[in-house]
Amino acid sequence: MARLSVYNTISRILFLILTPAFFRVFNFAFIWHSIYWGVITFVVLIWLLFMLISPIFGRIGCGWFCFMGTVQDLTFGNSLIKIKRTKPLIWLRLIMPIGFFASSLTFFFIHLHNGTIQEIRFIPNFFGTELNPHYQHIWLYDAIGAILFGLLLEKRWVCRNLCFMGSMCAIGSTWSRLLPVLDTNKCNGCKKCEKVCLVDIPITNYLTAEKKGLVTNSECTLCGRCTKECNKDAISIKFVWNRKLYGQQKL
Repeated sequence: MARLSVYNTISRILFLILTPAFFRVFNFAFIWHSIYWGVITFVVLIWLLFMLISPIFGRIGCGWFCFMGTVQDLTFGNSLIKIKRTKPLIWLRLIMPIGFFASSLTFFFIHLHNGTIQEIRFIPNFFGTELNPHYQHIWLYDAIGAILFGLLLEKRWVCRNLCFMGSMCAIGSTWSRLLPVLDTNKCNGCKKCEKVCLVDIPITNYLTAEKKGLVTNSECTLCGRCTKECNKDAISIKFVWNRKLYGQQKL
């Protein structure tokens, strides 16, 4: 399982390198522009897919694909403001997607009303992949912003509280079948796994008899860092199709 962390690192580096070339395809912020113009594009399809599979595979889009999350992770452990471990701010999580969709839909209906567009169209390559100077600047501003947020705040605080896509994927991830699982017989509660967790999950809290060692936290990005850090091999990431029956059988 330690190899999972290596694969995750390779995946994130790959998409970080590819993002400048396919910025308008990978950056979910362009979903706003898609709604604005009434067009179903590649970026809509990609992130819609991640949302749809989140009840099975959790937040793999956030942990294996999103370049903004990867850039924030570059500042891991060096934030200026130390925030006590808390759950995401629900009110803030609600404001962001509501504002995102309300504003984009408003412009969509304005365009529809004045005849600029007539219907919702399916044009996956509507935005293209050309990285002209305008989008070069946007990409650069996004990257710098992610680094600054990472330096200012704790472990993906922005991802957990401000990212509308992260919030939506987290909803589906509440029922994820792919989970970090603690072996209650091997774990000694050293909490090394918690120190390297990218989203600051209190992993050892799931050692109770009620939780059965199943880390059912919707913030998990399945990066595999916890499995690599554990020198007792007490953590693995596996599919648990029936959480209620997990304690009654050996998987």
